[in-house]
Amino acid sequence: MPAPVIASSAHPSPAGDSADSPSPAGPSLEPPPPAPWWLRALRAVGVSAICLIIGLLVLVFVYGTTIDEQGDLSDRLVALFVVDLLVGLAAALAVGPMRRAGAANLILVAALAVSGMSVAAAAVALARLGERRTRLLDAAAIILAVGGSVVSSLLFRWAEGSSSGTLPWEMLMTCAFAAAALLWGRARGTRAALIASLRAQASTARRERDALEREHRALIAQAQAEQRAAIARDMHDSLSHHLSLIAMHAGALEYRRDLPEAQRQEAASIIRRGAQAANTELREVLGALRADGMPLPTAADLVTMLEDARAAGQEMTLLWSDAPAEDPAAGEEPFTPQMLDGMSRAGVVTLVRIARELLTNARKHAPGTRLDLRLHRAGEQLVLRASNPVPREAPAAGARLGLVGVRERIVLLGGSLHIEDGTAGRFAVEARLPWRD
Repeated sequence: MPAPVIASSAHPSPAGDSADSPSPAGPSLEPPPPAPWWLRALRAVGVSAICLIIGLLVLVFVYGTTIDEQGDLSDRLVALFVVDLLVGLAAALAVGPMRRAGAANLILVAALAVSGMSVAAAAVALARLGERRTRLLDAAAIILAVGGSVVSSLLFRWAEGSSSGTLPWEMLMTCAFAAAALLWGRARGTRAALIASLRAQASTARRERDALEREHRALIAQAQAEQRAAIARDMHDSLSHHLSLIAMHAGALEYRRDLPEAQRQEAASIIRRGAQAANTELREVLGALRADGMPLPTAADLVTMLEDARAAGQEMTLLWSDAPAEDPAAGEEPFTPQMLDGMSRAGVVTLVRIARELLTNARKHAPGTRLDLRLHRAGEQLVLRASNPVPREAPAAGARLGLVGVRERIVLLGGSLHIEDGTAGRFAVEARLPWRD
């Protein structure tokens, strides 16, 4: 039955499958998001519908032409028409869902042997096979298409009861039709592979750019660290100079009790100027060494943190007690910054850092619970105790690097840190800081 194959040569493009192909516009280097299932189903239905319509038109044309020539259909032609219609319907319905069937599309090409109505579905299948860009599949598809045209032509002539000498031409045109569909699919596959390659190259370039940026930041950090180290060395040299002068003149005042009053005043003046210079240089250098450039926290920041935490919805109390360590809960009152008057500056800074870390931990690992912070002075130590209930479904514990940093700060000041792991239903931390350096 060669006529259907020839007629389908006007439709070498799998029109119904064009929605799945990449857009002819410039390719995007970002991978497209996967299509939702309903859109894929709609595309499959659309492909099947288009192939069914084209196949019915081909069927009507071929058998309509035969009726015009013969005036009627013989029993053989009627039987062949029924087979053609059934196989064509099956091919048209199957072509849509077989978008990712791969080599199984050869079945649709083989349907040409008994059904001219399946010509549109076969064209779509040939284009899909061409997208795979495999020579073996291309050769198998052409052989099936040409062999199918031979079988269909012989069946049609047998049903008509006639013979035809146009079989070589029919084979040649079917071969050209199959080659055109395969080439179209191969072009689409090549374009899709090129876009995928460009996306992969863009992704690689982006990763390389990120790596270069990280390396650049690392080099900047290294240069900053080296500069800070140089500043620290300069600070050491400068302070050593001033302190040596102070020590020398202080020793003179200590052992030379016979110095005239004028020399004693001059030595005291040199000691005062050296101490002031050392203090000024120390402040400048320490300010330069601070990475964030922010001022050091004060006792007032404890009250600010309390207010901010409450405004954010976190329950928190901060209480002060002047009672002895044996009964710190007695005589509690709300904390005020004046209660830390007389404490060393380093101790106040560390206390604020510890309180901030405890607030962050409670917010992260025990959301919705109440955090109790209690401060009291025990001799020459300031004791900070924090506790909060452990939730029933507590979030996964982190690395506790914040508490590690807190412990390091406290130990450097000569204090101690004790942590209760929450087995009793409450998580508690007790920090002890020296009241003075």
